[in-house]
Amino acid sequence: MPPLRARVFAAMTLAGSLSAPAGADTITLVNGRVIEADRSWWEGSQLRYEKDGGVYGLPRNLVKHVDQKALPEPASDPDILTGRERLAAHEPVEAARLFKLALRRDPQSVPALQGLAEAQLAQGEVQVARETAERAVRLDDRNARSRALLGDVYAILGDRARAEEQYGRSLLLRPDPEVRRKLGEVAPATTPPSPARAGPLFRVKYEGGANETLGMAVVRALTETHAEYGTKLGFSPEEPVTVVLQATTASFAGTGGPGWANGLNDGTIRVPALGVEQLTPELLRVLRHELAHSFVASRTANNCPTWLQEGIAQWLEGGDPNREDAGLAPRARAGRVTNLLTLESPFRGLSEEEAGQAYALSLSAVAHILRKRGESGIVRLIAALSDRLPSEEALPVALALSYPEFQKSWEEYLRTADRAAANAPPR
Repeated sequence: MPPLRARVFAAMTLAGSLSAPAGADTITLVNGRVIEADRSWWEGSQLRYEKDGGVYGLPRNLVKHVDQKALPEPASDPDILTGRERLAAHEPVEAARLFKLALRRDPQSVPALQGLAEAQLAQGEVQVARETAERAVRLDDRNARSRALLGDVYAILGDRARAEEQYGRSLLLRPDPEVRRKLGEVAPATTPPSPARAGPLFRVKYEGGANETLGMAVVRALTETHAEYGTKLGFSPEEPVTVVLQATTASFAGTGGPGWANGLNDGTIRVPALGVEQLTPELLRVLRHELAHSFVASRTANNCPTWLQEGIAQWLEGGDPNREDAGLAPRARAGRVTNLLTLESPFRGLSEEEAGQAYALSLSAVAHILRKRGESGIVRLIAALSDRLPSEEALPVALALSYPEFQKSWEEYLRTADRAAANAPPR
């Protein structure tokens, strides 16, 4: 038996749970978002809810209404329960017989199919187990356990690419350290470079007069930045990014706000360039910031909270989170740090002071993700959002922290951030 196959067999667990029917409860948030959950319940000031095998939490003040429907008792087929016991006792033949009995009564029982696939794998019937696991995925393609089992099958067959895909899908649906370990077994040590794409990465347009020298300098800078972000994030926009240099619009210099606040990005990067004759450090910062927006928007189809978009853009641009953390420390000690859920909408209509605060919070929050989970945490979070998960579910899926848990951890760090900065040795 090859080492990978042996490890997969040894790592197989029997902790699968029966899936509750989707859409049992409807949760309406104050921002208008609606969440369909398997079930929900109150724990003090938190609304806890279960969906697709994961458990999430929301603060009471963000919940407008909960429509709780009667939830049927979970299935408890005795043959499934006994079959799991037989598997645990290393009796896969008897376990398979019991799971098949359960399937005769209910051919669409996902727990019975999962158990049967495990029993078949334990007997070395890999191709049959593949058919069983694929059937379970077809019945419920958002069941994390079924995806992981199908990944086990592909790993044993030596199909590392498909195993990696299934383990990755399983982790997006529900964090699991064991599945993550298996993913590390099958994933390549390094990510191969993306094949070169035919055609340009950027299309430059001019408003109010062409400046070819400036345009060429912008393209060179953006091309380098494009490669940098592609390596860091693991993806690139599929379509060329349009950049409009607006020679009729006042420069961002001296506006009194963040330099990048005047660069608008709705898929097209628009940069005010009146009086700008060459690539300045400030212009480069704006371009880096806005290209980061283009990357994230292309991946998530704009299913990304504004605080996360702006925080990632400032991080990639080269912003200083330590300065922002120190500035936010007094607010944290006073218990006045803004809840990130209230910063999901665009920052339009804010005063200069409010906007500055929102951007500072955004960069600080992203820096805390990097502190807790590293750059891979950012990549996983973008991937979860690209899978159309709402942010309340994407955070625990990608970071193993709910919104309230992340907020609490972040505020705890901020309370002493200025003191830590003051005691840090000089560079």
